[in-house]
Amino acid sequence: MTQPHLFSTNFLQTLMETHFQENKILVKSVQPLDVDNSASILALLTAGRSERLIGHFGLAVIYEKDGLEIHQNMVMKVKPHGGEIVEMLNNLASACGGNLAKQYNEYKELTGFKHTHARELEIYQKLPSTFTPEIFGLCSDSSTDTYVILMEYLQDVSLLNSVMQPELWANSHIEKALTAIAQWHALFLDKQPPVNQQLWSDTASETHMLDLKPLWQELLNNAASSFPDLYTAERTSLLQQAINKIDAYQNELKSHPKTLVHNDFNPRNTCFKTIDGKDELCVYDWELATFHLPQYDVVEFLCFVLDENRHHLRDHFVELYRLQLHQLTGKYNDKAKFEKGFHLSAFDFGLHRLGMYMMAHTVSPYPFLPRVVRSYFDLLLREA
Repeated sequence: MTQPHLFSTNFLQTLMETHFQENKILVKSVQPLDVDNSASILALLTAGRSERLIGHFGLAVIYEKDGLEIHQNMVMKVKPHGGEIVEMLNNLASACGGNLAKQYNEYKELTGFKHTHARELEIYQKLPSTFTPEIFGLCSDSSTDTYVILMEYLQDVSLLNSVMQPELWANSHIEKALTAIAQWHALFLDKQPPVNQQLWSDTASETHMLDLKPLWQELLNNAASSFPDLYTAERTSLLQQAINKIDAYQNELKSHPKTLVHNDFNPRNTCFKTIDGKDELCVYDWELATFHLPQYDVVEFLCFVLDENRHHLRDHFVELYRLQLHQLTGKYNDKAKFEKGFHLSAFDFGLHRLGMYMMAHTVSPYPFLPRVVRSYFDLLLREA
């Protein structure tokens, strides 16, 4: 079960030497630190089913960089293989029973989790950004199924793991987050990032959404039958209409620009770091990143951070994001078309991501999810 070599000075030195190839690195000591694993849902659900060490591990590291001694707290993220996550989710579907178990087994390798062990490393290695944590080393060893990210220990930050406290997200925080993610989206809008496209072979495209229509139906059926108080008849009918018209709305999505989206953009994976006296957004856990309309991340983010007292502010935040993205790209002057893209993105989010969330919620409840579902359906009802 244990892999003690992962925490040895030799292993860390190898990681860091590979990452900082122009510097002389000497790792002098490594000591354990406590770290909160609770926000990493996929790792937690998979760890109990794997024979390998999986999760986040805090490390107090003393090392020399070009002769200068540095004391640095780090986190080693040891990732499960995507195949393990695929099987874990298939087991959750089986526990839900009914037609969902059968349909999910048929499509289990097409729901976006097959390459999660490699995608996040690919992004950190090839798309370094001020929006992501500082990285000290990466390891991808398919011969031993070892996938490791050595990153900064996020301390002295604000709004870390704040998914249960949306009230802590002041309007100014929401605006800063949307402004920052607009910059990320603008970087890759209608562009092909320099990443291995094979790692995104199982992610949501128009064809993908059409092909998996039977699965979206069973995910909706499961949510409606298991949680009728959340998925009322009126609310369920909105997503049923989306499934019934999936060919038409997917065809319309083709006319909207795509970018590299985080696809898990919410307070479980974000915080603010203070840099030069200013709060700067930091976004981590990129294993679900995919290509979609930039509005897709905004749909998810606002569903998580807007509690019922602030649902009425959604239009304000969406418009703020549009203006930011238009300023950066010059492609979003048409407000009506942008809002249509937002609405169509919401269908995809509801059928796929929220459907998956509800499948897991059926077996292992997530306390934050009912609030997110209510916010989501408030969005759909206002747009209907």
